[in-house]
Amino acid sequence: MSLINKKKLFIKKNCCRCGGTINRKSTEKKVIQSMLGRIIYHRGRYHCQGCGKTHYFLDEEFELSRSKASKRFAKSITGLAVFMPFAEVKKQLYTLLNITISATFIEQTTVRIGEKLWLDAEKISQRPYEITDKETDVDTLYIEADGAMVPIIGDNGIEYKENKLGIVFNDRDIVQKTKKDGKIERKIIHKQFASSLGDGVENFKKILFSTAVQKGYYSSKTVVFLSDGAAWLAKCRDEYFPKSIRILDWYHAVEHLWHTAFQLYGDRDTVACDSWVNPLKELLWEGKVEEVISIINDEILSKKGNQKPLIELRGYYTSNQDAMKYKEYRENGWCIGSGSIESANKYIITQRLKQSGMKWKKENANAMIWARGKYCENNWDEFWKTMKLADYLDKKSPLNKKAA
Repeated sequence: MSLINKKKLFIKKNCCRCGGTINRKSTEKKVIQSMLGRIIYHRGRYHCQGCGKTHYFLDEEFELSRSKASKRFAKSITGLAVFMPFAEVKKQLYTLLNITISATFIEQTTVRIGEKLWLDAEKISQRPYEITDKETDVDTLYIEADGAMVPIIGDNGIEYKENKLGIVFNDRDIVQKTKKDGKIERKIIHKQFASSLGDGVENFKKILFSTAVQKGYYSSKTVVFLSDGAAWLAKCRDEYFPKSIRILDWYHAVEHLWHTAFQLYGDRDTVACDSWVNPLKELLWEGKVEEVISIINDEILSKKGNQKPLIELRGYYTSNQDAMKYKEYRENGWCIGSGSIESANKYIITQRLKQSGMKWKKENANAMIWARGKYCENNWDEFWKTMKLADYLDKKSPLNKKAA
C-alpha cells in the first residue's frame, strides 16, 4: 500500500536544539507496520545548518518514531506481550490479523517501553523535590512493599534475583461496596507501582518514596505503611516515611499463629490447632496483642519441651506489637491487610516472568516488570494517549552501558 501525504506542514524556521536555520534536503520513503498492515509513505528530510540535526516533520505530525511500528501497533503488541510470551504474540497477530512480524521485534519494542518507564522512575527518584505532577488533598495514602524472586541468566547458569515491588494508592483509588452477607469488599481501581530488580534496597527505597510523593505523600492527612515483619521494610518506613502509621499485615500476623500451632500439634490435628489458634486470633482482632503475648509467655513457662515455636512467636509479636492495634485501625477505616502487594507479586512477576522454562536477561526482566506494572495500574490507554512514541523508541538503549 502506497501513501503519499501532500499535506503542507508548517516548517519551523529554526532548529529546536540550537536555533539554527533548517533546510529541506530530500524526500525519503518509509515503511511502517500498522494494524492495517504495512504502509509506505514519503516524508521530507530536513537538516539544521547549525548543529546538523535531522528533522522529519511528517513523522512528528503522525506521532511516529524511527521504529517501524505505528503508535497504535506498538501499543497493541506491547499490551499483548506483557501477558504472553513474545513467540505467542507473533502467532496471535498472524492468526487474528494476518500480520507477520518477528518475535524479536515484539520483544525489542516492549523492552524499550519498559526501559524508558524504569529510567524515568530512577531519574525522578534522584530529585523527588522537583516533582510537580502530584496528587493533592489526599485523606489516606497506603504504601505496601514486598519481594519476589526472578530467574535471571547469570555467568554460571540460572540465578534467582529478588525483585522488590511496591504499590502506592490513596483513598480515592478505592471502591468499596457491601456484599449480601454484610461483608465489606474493597477494590483498588487505580494504583502506582515501584520496582527494582537486583539493584539493592537503597535504590528501591528512593523509587518507592518518589512514587509516594506523586500519589500525594506530602498532602495526605494519614499515611499507612502496610507490610510484613521484615526488618528491611521496617527500616524503609523509618527512613523514608517517618510520619506514617506502620501496620503489620493482618494475614501475616495470623499466619504466624497457624505456623506455631502446626509445630506444636502437627498440621493433621486440625481440632487441636483450631482450638489453640482461634482464641488468640480473636484477641489479636480486638487489638489485645499484649494479652496474647502474656498468654504465649505463660505457655512457654509451663511447657517442658518444644518451646522454640512459642519463643519465636513471642519475639515476632513483641517486635511488632506497636503495629498490631487492629481494632483501632479498623475503627479509623484503614486497611489492615497487605493483600494488594501479595497479589501484585503474583500477577506481575509470577504469571509472566516465572512460567515453565523461562529465563531472562536482567535488563529485559526489569523492563518487562515496569511495562506490565504500567498496564496493571489501570491507566494504560491514558498513558499511550499522552506519551510520545519517539521518546521511547528513538533513543539508543543505555542499559547495556548501565549494566557494565
